[in-house]
Amino acid sequence: MSWTDMFPVFTDEQILQYQQGVSPDEEALLEEWLGVAKVFNSRKGTHLVAASLFWKNNRQVEGELPEITRKLMMNARKLNLVSRYSPWEHYVLPLLRGAEDLRKRRPDVVFRVYLAADLEFLVEDFLRHDCEIMLMKSSSIRHNPGAMWRFLALEEAGRMVTITDADRAPLLVHDVARTEDTMGGGFGFWRVPYVFDGEKHNDHPGYYRTTIACHFGAAGGVQVGEMMKAFLWHTLRETMPNECEVRVGERTVKLPIFGTNWPDYGFDEWFLNAVMYPRLAFEGVATFFPTSGNGPAASHWFALDIEYVTWANPKSEVIYFGETEVFDRLKDSKRKAHAESPILQRMIDERRGTRHSVRTTGIAGKQERLTLAVARYREDLGWLVGLPEDVTIVVYNKGEEITDENVLQRIDHLHAIPNIGREADTYLHHLENYGHDTAENWTVFTQGDPFPHNPAFLELLGHRDAWADVQALTSCYLNDGRTPPQVLREVQDGEWIRGIPVRTELSSARSLGNLNWQDSESAYRVFRDYAEFHQVQP
Repeated sequence: MSWTDMFPVFTDEQILQYQQGVSPDEEALLEEWLGVAKVFNSRKGTHLVAASLFWKNNRQVEGELPEITRKLMMNARKLNLVSRYSPWEHYVLPLLRGAEDLRKRRPDVVFRVYLAADLEFLVEDFLRHDCEIMLMKSSSIRHNPGAMWRFLALEEAGRMVTITDADRAPLLVHDVARTEDTMGGGFGFWRVPYVFDGEKHNDHPGYYRTTIACHFGAAGGVQVGEMMKAFLWHTLRETMPNECEVRVGERTVKLPIFGTNWPDYGFDEWFLNAVMYPRLAFEGVATFFPTSGNGPAASHWFALDIEYVTWANPKSEVIYFGETEVFDRLKDSKRKAHAESPILQRMIDERRGTRHSVRTTGIAGKQERLTLAVARYREDLGWLVGLPEDVTIVVYNKGEEITDENVLQRIDHLHAIPNIGREADTYLHHLENYGHDTAENWTVFTQGDPFPHNPAFLELLGHRDAWADVQALTSCYLNDGRTPPQVLREVQDGEWIRGIPVRTELSSARSLGNLNWQDSESAYRVFRDYAEFHQVQP
């Protein structure tokens, strides 16, 4: 069984059927959806980066937005118009910053934005960064056709094309280099496959995606516009199959394919799966397959995918990527530290043998959502990608740019802020500025690397039903057996949560010192600085 035995492929015959059967009214509607009304700042260059910009709710059940204005976009969260991401912070600003960065670092590369008709007020913003603007004839209906507009850049013969969006904007220069390197190596197409909501659906072929829609590159010269119109025409007429066929024993079972509902979320990647991927495969494919994080696990569908592209062009290759060091570090951090004294070690062993004080008080039975506010400087945030979907991740970055694509995809809100005030400044900034959602009942504050302070930090996040209203999630300053001493960490277990060590370090308002243990001089240095700044005498 091959890819084409299981998955629908849009054929040249179907394109011919469209060309022969489309009515003038149908043609006018398709042109309205996909046509360009006006071009601003037309630029020449051998490399073209393309992004779409629109603002619509993803699905029809979410309703319509009011007439869009700049003020509306900038205040969308306050006006309760955000169903997923704030449009100004998550889409407009990252694209502007990405365009400006690309202009400075690679002025020879053209950055093109396919702009929805109802966002024409943003034209001047992008022109200031020397972007080329394709103002569309229409606005997006839902997630589509807006998400598909950027694919139109693939019609540009003789140019390399990199497809991106706001999530990838900080990494544009790297994606540009990837396109140029793969094209220089004789490939016509590079992509990253994944499984939509892979934690739930990794084994379901209908959720397998051959290409992330905002993260691929190809050689131009493909008649994408005509294929889009033909594909939409067949979709509207319900003549395009939208199920995959799987053999189960002697039976053939048909399974639905996610994203086939026009114009809802996912239709753009359904178009790539059924139309573009089967054709671009013959140009030679460089497949970048993530080996860690939230990438797809190896599956039957990935095997069929690779079989197909290597059959279509034997020079196709698979490049595996992914950082494993962070997971090795987590594994190491879970090793138990030991007391240096035999007497103290005996106290620890005795306590372990008689431990019965496991705290289960709190709001038992409830496991509400949480917002994870991360204060990051230079830490590796690879551990974030494994967090469940009921955790909203907000990262405040005070250090160098985050480049790990898996991490960037998992972060829900990313903010760059000045590197002042250490993590306490970050937490206060979050409390003051974050648009808190009442449906997210917990807020957890953490450094970019929480594991030196509690190796079981991730495990604790799964026991929210046993937390107090204000809950310490640390067990130590360093996981070295000395800070605090291992004997204190083991013997003082009154706060532990279901056998997981946590401890609260109390400080004296009178002496500005720790009450439970001597933290070398670190705590006193902090308190001394506080006293000097506020001119108080401890």
